[in-house]
Amino acid sequence: MNRMVKSVFKKMTQKAVSVVKDKDQLKEVSLESLKKGALYKGKKGMSDMWVDVKTFSRLVQEVRKGAYTDISRKAVIMIVGGLLYFISPLDAVPDFLAGVGLLDDVAVIGFVARQLKQELEKFREWETGVKI
Repeated sequence: MNRMVKSVFKKMTQKAVSVVKDKDQLKEVSLESLKKGALYKGKKGMSDMWVDVKTFSRLVQEVRKGAYTDISRKAVIMIVGGLLYFISPLDAVPDFLAGVGLLDDVAVIGFVARQLKQELEKFREWETGVKI
């Protein structure tokens, strides 16, 4: 990630600290990310991002409900920060810039997914009851 994207992502993770404390805001971030992600479902190069956004959203909802607790607060903040970055129309590269506006979103979602790969696998195992 370039410096500007890192800077904006850092701001979003700082905002995520307060969002994680507010169940209504947490739900809103989760739902908005699904709405935005659905716009790109099936688009070339977006399938991995869509899978990750859906997983992040489900995980956030289960954490919000108190059903899933086997995750660090730091990981939840990173996930919410990634979702905040994703749903923000004015991030490092604004989404309205045709062709390049989503590249930074894809990079941030992919970065979070790679950083939290084990946490996400653990969540999917919990969710499905199937050892991955």
